[in-house]
Amino acid sequence: MSANPAIQSQRAWARIAGLMYWIVLAADLAGMQLHSTAMGRPLMLAGSLFTVPLALGLYHAVRPVQAALAASALLFRLLEAALGSMSTAAGFVVVRTRLADSSLGAFLLHIAHWNNTTAFSAFVFTIGSTIFFYLFVKSGYIPRVLAWWGVFASVVAMAACLVHLLRPSIPAMTMYPWIPMLLAETSTGLWLLIKSVNVAD
Repeated sequence: MSANPAIQSQRAWARIAGLMYWIVLAADLAGMQLHSTAMGRPLMLAGSLFTVPLALGLYHAVRPVQAALAASALLFRLLEAALGSMSTAAGFVVVRTRLADSSLGAFLLHIAHWNNTTAFSAFVFTIGSTIFFYLFVKSGYIPRVLAWWGVFASVVAMAACLVHLLRPSIPAMTMYPWIPMLLAETSTGLWLLIKSVNVAD
């Protein structure tokens, strides 16, 4: 292992990102499956909250490639986490009651209950995902077949979300546009967790 602390830190953050990919996916998929039960909403909220360490891990893993672009991807993923957390938390009765007591809270509730909040959050996610995978392509930190597949999957999902936002009658969250993304995130997450990033010592 490299004695360079910066490289050690970069590799550690990459492994954190790999682990978080799997945790976020597990929480989101379980939450969707259990959406009609008492566990569904807490699991979806956990998925949004764990997106923060995922985004930070990816940011620190690819920041040496192009810091400004990595920062923009981080901001998109943090915005995604904020929108997802707000939308999910607004579903809890105690949260709705407290927010409704103020004008700012009522405004936040209005945003959270916007019909396209989920699709917009997903669209924001795909932008950040596309940038992060592009930086992996540019860096060669992971196998380029994984990185290019991630770019492809992100663009496919982005197109589905954009079409839905422009034409709400066309669903965005059907499974087919998201299958490539599921494969991209599980494979990349596993690679980062086990191999981390290929950084020259």
